[in-house]
Amino acid sequence: MTTKACKKSGRKHTPIVSKKQFGFFGAEYARKKKGMKGRTDMPLAELRRHIKEAKGKSLPRQSRRRKKR
Repeated sequence: MTTKACKKSGRKHTPIVSKKQFGFFGAEYARKKKGMKGRTDMPLAELRRHIKEAKGKSLPRQSRRRKKR
């Protein structure tokens, strides 16, 4: 979902920050499209929007976020 801050800065917001997450969102979209139960509660339209926004971005294989201790 695009937030007010994203609209103000002019850049698109997507929770996808790595190729691994992009693959997960793609698989989740395919599951929902087939009518199967997915792992997330995100609606089909929102999944499609995030995949479209992340397409063409230069994504690392894994995210660089650190785990909290």
